[in-house]
Amino acid sequence: MSKSLQTMLDWNSAPVRLEKIDELVFDWKLYPRKSIDYSIVYRYAKALKAGAVFPPIKVGLLNGTKIIVDGVHRVKAHQNLGIDHIRSVSLPFKSEAELFAEAVKCNSSHGRPFGYEDIRKSIQLLKKYRFDVNEIVSLIHVPASEITRINTKPITKIQAPCGRRIYCTGKPDFKELIQFKRALMLIRDVARVGCIPDEEPFRTLVRECREALGRLRFNGY
Repeated sequence: MSKSLQTMLDWNSAPVRLEKIDELVFDWKLYPRKSIDYSIVYRYAKALKAGAVFPPIKVGLLNGTKIIVDGVHRVKAHQNLGIDHIRSVSLPFKSEAELFAEAVKCNSSHGRPFGYEDIRKSIQLLKKYRFDVNEIVSLIHVPASEITRINTKPITKIQAPCGRRIYCTGKPDFKELIQFKRALMLIRDVARVGCIPDEEPFRTLVRECREALGRLRFNGY
């Protein structure tokens, strides 16, 4: 396991202080979500206006910069109301990889659930920072098979039963896609009734089909 995952950060031990929002840095590169949900920002702002008190945001100290680790929606809500300070806790980080891993861990465990694009972005950046599959599973809480599937390069063309190639574009050949669908349905139906011969070549072929289909992604899905 990487050093950043071996050490459990104790945010509760950090003192709560009022931080000037203008001194905080929001770095998209170190934020695990694909986008900001402004409907959440709006709801938070309404709650703040009504007197709600939110948990302090989490700030990472990296090379003299105060980077938001967790709490972007809360920061935006304060800004919308013209509030220039926010309650925060801060901890030092040694690297971008360590800070990003903590941001993933914090954001995936509460608040708006991670969507597909959030998971995909987090996996890609964690792989870039050289985290292995087991470490990514512990951070994002998704199966290893899902991490492998998302991280696999999309299929851009396949061979249709007629021998022609199907290209995965916005306007695929309808007739060839129907042929491919029928071929998949045939495999499914044969597997359901269990009439595949119990011989090694067929068992191997079934295993290969399962592995291949588990890696397929068309148009990013």
